[in-house]
Amino acid sequence: MARIIVLTLALLAVIQFVMSTNPPSIEEFFKEKVRGNLTTITWKHAVNNKALLNSSLASTDVMMLEADVVLGNLQTNMTKLMPIMAHPPNTTSDLSLEEFIEIVLKNGTKGMKLDFKSIEAFNQSVEILKKFKPNMKVPVWINADILMGPVNATEEQAKPVDAKQFLSTIVKDFPEFVISVGWVTKYGTKYNIKTGNYTTHQIDDMLKTLKDNHMSQNVTFAVRAGLALNSIDAMEKLVANNTKATLTIWSSEGDEVNGDKLTNLITKIGFDKVFIDVPESVWKTLHFNKPKPGSSNYLTSNVILTFATTILSFLLVTRML
Repeated sequence: MARIIVLTLALLAVIQFVMSTNPPSIEEFFKEKVRGNLTTITWKHAVNNKALLNSSLASTDVMMLEADVVLGNLQTNMTKLMPIMAHPPNTTSDLSLEEFIEIVLKNGTKGMKLDFKSIEAFNQSVEILKKFKPNMKVPVWINADILMGPVNATEEQAKPVDAKQFLSTIVKDFPEFVISVGWVTKYGTKYNIKTGNYTTHQIDDMLKTLKDNHMSQNVTFAVRAGLALNSIDAMEKLVANNTKATLTIWSSEGDEVNGDKLTNLITKIGFDKVFIDVPESVWKTLHFNKPKPGSSNYLTSNVILTFATTILSFLLVTRML
């Protein structure tokens, strides 16, 4: 009898998880893989067309899909302006935001990080996000660069997404989603800038912006690797301000990144506090124990949940006969 009770409680827990209206966290969804080490999460960048989306969903080596959202036109409809998956300056795509979310949710094995490139694109996406919110059974991150950052970035690089509009809408309509925020940066081969850092003013400005907009949900700070590794005190301040806060360290191809310094930063902040989304050329320079990109073999949570539900249901029924 006790065994039946235990199995019943386990089954109810699984059903409750599946039926939950809140998107699961990355830690919950990929718990068999993560085990407290967020650096094990693998990413696919700029999943902005159908071919790349389909190949990424079919790959067991990808866990999170990062994709960019702009206002533009589908290639099949050049007259209607809508949120599409593309990176500026591109304004056409074969994949709309609505199609992207629908396909990812139907697949059910990957999380998504939606990177909004303008406040206009975000505002036009709100109703789409609301439409799918009850069915968000995978991790969902909403990202935007909301402030100017290093190295003396200006609107020549990109215009920040309006922080007040973006954050107030998130707080009001999407408190269940993880908020990912960052700075517009001027760095890398395009500008021939190989060094820099996040200043105390930039960190304080970000923390004040979140506080002023009453942010209380989980937050991850998107920081550029080549700049963050020179800003250890600043990075510590970001995560110390909120026990649930994390860093997402990212890098573009061609960025100057010192592997020793980046390893030191990740170790200092903690493996339970740092996601790493960098090219393989940077990944190879890191020294801690880590899976090789593209070698993460795991059972996705959806598969595990389905299997567990089936087994528990079978055992429960057979014991009650």
